[in-house]
Amino acid sequence: MNRRLLSSISFALITLFALLTVVAQAKTPQRERVTTPIVVVADQSQIVAAPAYTYTTVITVTSGRDIDTSLSTTCSTSPCTLRRAIVQARNVAAGQRPVLIRFNIPTTETQSYSSTLGIWHIYLLTTSDASVLRRLNGNIILDGTTQLGGRASGPKIFLVGPGTGQKDGPVVGDVAGNDGHVIRGLGFQNFGTHMFVNTDNNLIENNWFGLNDEGTGVYLRKNDPQDGSGSAAIDMGGGTGGAEFNTIQNNVFAGFDGVAVALRGGGNLFSSNYVGTQADGNVIKNADPALWCTTEDWLGGGGLSVEGVNQHIENNIIAGLRQEIFVLSQQPDALRVSVVGLTGHTIQNNRIGVDIDNTEVGACGRGIIMTGDMKNTWVADNTIVNTRLSGISLNDNLYDECTLRRNVIKQTNGWPAVQGNPKPEDAIQLGPLLPNGFEFFQPARVTGITGTLATGVSGDGSACPNCVIELFLDDNDAITEALQSLAVVTATADGSWSATLPFALAQNQGVRTTSTSAAFGTIPNISKGTTTGLSRLYGIAYKVYLPVVIK
Repeated sequence: MNRRLLSSISFALITLFALLTVVAQAKTPQRERVTTPIVVVADQSQIVAAPAYTYTTVITVTSGRDIDTSLSTTCSTSPCTLRRAIVQARNVAAGQRPVLIRFNIPTTETQSYSSTLGIWHIYLLTTSDASVLRRLNGNIILDGTTQLGGRASGPKIFLVGPGTGQKDGPVVGDVAGNDGHVIRGLGFQNFGTHMFVNTDNNLIENNWFGLNDEGTGVYLRKNDPQDGSGSAAIDMGGGTGGAEFNTIQNNVFAGFDGVAVALRGGGNLFSSNYVGTQADGNVIKNADPALWCTTEDWLGGGGLSVEGVNQHIENNIIAGLRQEIFVLSQQPDALRVSVVGLTGHTIQNNRIGVDIDNTEVGACGRGIIMTGDMKNTWVADNTIVNTRLSGISLNDNLYDECTLRRNVIKQTNGWPAVQGNPKPEDAIQLGPLLPNGFEFFQPARVTGITGTLATGVSGDGSACPNCVIELFLDDNDAITEALQSLAVVTATADGSWSATLPFALAQNQGVRTTSTSAAFGTIPNISKGTTTGLSRLYGIAYKVYLPVVIK
């Protein structure tokens, strides 16, 4: 059995024990839990998007009741329920679309209206189909913000699945060509998968998925943390080609026992969402750090899986992720990324482990894990704080062509190591499945730091002509971090380089580097635009702390 296969098996097995058996750095200085001054994203619970659609036909829902499960009854039969409105919208001729389904449910309908909160629940009946509603078949707009009265912020209309929450919610797009839907201003509770998006050019915005009515906690199926708020919030399918050019923005996702969102297809935008938080973007962590990522902690649920091609994941807050799972199981990653196709993804300006108030609440799995050939994927300007496992993890024998740039990675308590695994988690982890040429390629070496001038050459035994060199600030607490991007420069043909730092380093500060290849083969058998892991620390006397194994 060869070394790489042995490493692969070992890595898979020992990861199961990552949360039980870790290496603690016995004398590592403990930093206080602090807030980080990062640009604040607007409170999603307060956003009411300006109408960005036009429509030709209007159907008004006048009742929050779900009277029957007929597949053919329309709003010509009173009252006009959501189910009947969807059936009617499906029958509208193409020339009379888009169809707006708006809401005008009276407050006198006590079966659905909550006067305390100013919201309406639509309790949907179960059906023989997996989804409880007819599929939306093109250019249909469901806009909960059209409901008159009710509360001033957050969804006023909540769709609630039947029974124990095993049935699925709306299916956006029946067959290819059923495009151009808008789903806006709704709350989704007690479904298996809350929404399927199968087609193209749809807009999903300003919705709550998996939250309670107040937006302060998770709506649990069967009131069971292991069941979470659902299997997934949005599953983006669409067959072989996948759903394309959809926009998912300004939504809140929490508590899912699978991934919150499965992005497939291509060219989709996932932007300005909150994943794993309350509606206001905050996370209520247990006051005792010893109980973080245990059953006593906030249940943020799963993160995102990113497949397909050319997906854009930008300006999101992903924090507080945790699932109620078997203690030996691995907690969810914030972003799990692969490429299926010819064009990579753009992942930028996301905050992982930092909530809306800039509190460093962390996440219980990895920040970003990337597998396979990344096909020119760009990962830049993300902030990753206090992930339980690696900040960024690279691990696949096909790994190639991914650029990492200006990503800040902070860790308070040190990176855990799993007993028996020679490779601990790390700020940028190089997993055992990586090609040897990449795994052992050394990033740029710093040869001198004088004031604000840093100079250097290629890493030892790793010639890197014309490579892009990035310098990161770190301190001497023995925890590998990338606290700030200090400079990005291009090396000369002989691999030498110089950079001007924005300030002179303090006594307890140093510099780490990464190198990004400028040509195929600079890193053996690896494409240009591939970034290495972080170098060792340069510029200070490095303090060494001996680890002890915690069982």
